[in-house]
Amino acid sequence: MDIALTSVKISINSCHCGIVISRLQLPDKCFIIGIIRNNQVISANTETLIFCEDYVLATALNPALIPALKLVLNKKHPIHYSHPECLIKNTKITY
Repeated sequence: MDIALTSVKISINSCHCGIVISRLQLPDKCFIIGIIRNNQVISANTETLIFCEDYVLATALNPALIPALKLVLNKKHPIHYSHPECLIKNTKITY
């Protein structure tokens, strides 16, 4: 059996920020091994919370599943939130 490993950095607009690993809907035969946060490895369990800037370490029991696994882990919100006030000049932004 060939096993493939991958890692994905969780961005600020990731759909996975602030959720626990057990809520991830991974492809069949794919698993989360752990998370790297602040240069520390955190073993994955069902209640491990995913933070922005984490690296999620994952494995697939078949290397052909890696693209699908990366697609799931890289899922982003379709719209990036922007504060309606410019925090630099303290003025309103008009749309």
